Amino acid sequence: MTDTVLQQPSLAQEAKNVTVALHELFLATSRLTTALWASVTQRSEPCLMKSARQEADKLRAYADGIYPSDPRYAQDLYAAATRHERAAAKQ
Repeated sequence: MTDTVLQQPSLAQEAKNVTVALHELFLATSRLTTALWASVTQRSEPCLMKSARQEADKLRAYADGIYPSDPRYAQDLYAAATRHERAAAKQ
């Protein structure tokens, strides 16, 4: 009969593994923080205008589909899309 013996890693090796894992976690956290900060602070106005225009166009397309069944609500959506574009242009 054969016995299998599992060798336990030494306490020093386990401590080293934890240290390496914590270091990698710190690096990942700092990279994430840097990336988030860069995305918040580097927004440019043309990008905002483009996305506001795209959002308004999507809302207008949705209003076009609703117009035959509820024209008053569709008109409210058209007005909201225009307000959204104008508000983004002022920023």
